[in-house]
Amino acid sequence: MEFNKTKKENNNEKAFRLTLWVLSILSVIFALVNIPKQGNISEIRQETRNTAKQIKVARQQAQNNSPLFAANNFNLTDQEKTATDRLSQGLQTTFGGLKTENDFKTQKSKIQSLMGKKFANFFVVYNPETSYLNNNEVHVYFNNVKDIHHAKVFAYTQYEVKKGTGSEPLSIAFNFDYDLTTQKVNSYKLVTFSTSDVLKNEGSNQ
Repeated sequence: MEFNKTKKENNNEKAFRLTLWVLSILSVIFALVNIPKQGNISEIRQETRNTAKQIKVARQQAQNNSPLFAANNFNLTDQEKTATDRLSQGLQTTFGGLKTENDFKTQKSKIQSLMGKKFANFFVVYNPETSYLNNNEVHVYFNNVKDIHHAKVFAYTQYEVKKGTGSEPLSIAFNFDYDLTTQKVNSYKLVTFSTSDVLKNEGSNQ
């Protein structure tokens, strides 16, 4: 019985050692197979260098476009004020300042210079059924400016149009992508348009 037990233990030890050898050999083979070739190493190094260059360029562009970059000599407060004045003038003229067909013709180029060609072509379209009475208010808000070429601006205006023998208050709001260095609208997006019914529920200044 003792002999059989010892023999069994020796067999187990041999099997265990054999398993370790097999695993070791497989590990070596796996490692050799997965060693990258010299060409692959060169490609990886080149990709790493290219990525590092792209990161450096992106970081430099972000720095150059930042209003905090000293080399820009950029007065953010003054440029935001100029942009606010231009957007306010453009919205006041477009929504409330165009009272006659002649106004639509003569003021379009002015609105285009303030708000951009796409904006003017879409909103400065004469409609005899709509008669603007006046523009009551305009509000312009800048988000925290991180890129002076793509400042994010929210603008809201409330105005009146003739309705029957009275008037109807309307409001419209936009998000603008604005270049503070050229004082130009890059793009705009209509956010909301509210009729008198909506304004009564939201609270109107009329």
